[in-house]
Amino acid sequence: MQYHNAYLLKTAAKSDQWPASDLPEVIFVGRSNAGKSTLINALVNRNNLAYSGKTPGKTRLLNFFSVDEKIVFTDAPGYGYATSDRKSAIAFANLIDPYFAQRDQLKAMVIVLDARRVPSQDDITMVIYGKESHLAIYAVCTKIDKLSRSQLLQNMKKISEVLEIPQVSLIPVNSAKKQGMDTVWEKLNQLL
Repeated sequence: MQYHNAYLLKTAAKSDQWPASDLPEVIFVGRSNAGKSTLINALVNRNNLAYSGKTPGKTRLLNFFSVDEKIVFTDAPGYGYATSDRKSAIAFANLIDPYFAQRDQLKAMVIVLDARRVPSQDDITMVIYGKESHLAIYAVCTKIDKLSRSQLLQNMKKISEVLEIPQVSLIPVNSAKKQGMDTVWEKLNQLL
C-alpha cells in the first residue's frame, strides 16, 4: 500500500487546538525510545515527517498528520522519559486524557513496542486505557532486526502474555527495511 500525501496538520497542547476534521484518527503511543516516529515515517514513505530526535522524550505535544486526506495519525509524546517525574506524568495525563475521552474521531491505537523489551507498566496501562476507550488496538513490535528468529518468537510470546492480547495481534516490523508496513496498513484500512 502506497501512501504519499502526508503532512503535519496541527500541533496541539490542549483540546481547543485540535484540528477540525471528520477523518478517522489513529493515535500512536509507546515508550520514548520504541520507534514511534520512525514507524510513522516508514508507513508514509517519508524520512522526516514525524520528528525522531537523538534524545528520547522530546515530543511534548500531540502532532496530527493528515495521510492522503483519508486518515489522521496522531503522534503522542513517548512515555517513560515523559513520565519519569510527577510533574511530567501529570502533564502527560493532562494532554492524553482529554484526547481519549473527547475525540470522537479517535478509532484506534497503535501501541509501539520495542520487540527486545518486556512491556512496562506504562505499556500495560496504555493497553487497558485503549480497551476502556473501546478502541481497536494494534500492537506493533519494532526493531525486530536486532533479534534472532528464535529470540523474536520468544519475545513475541512474552509480550502477548504481559499485555494479555493474542499473539496473532502483534505485528512485527522493521521500519528501516519497511518490513511489516503492509500488514499495519491492512489493519488501518479496516478503519477506512
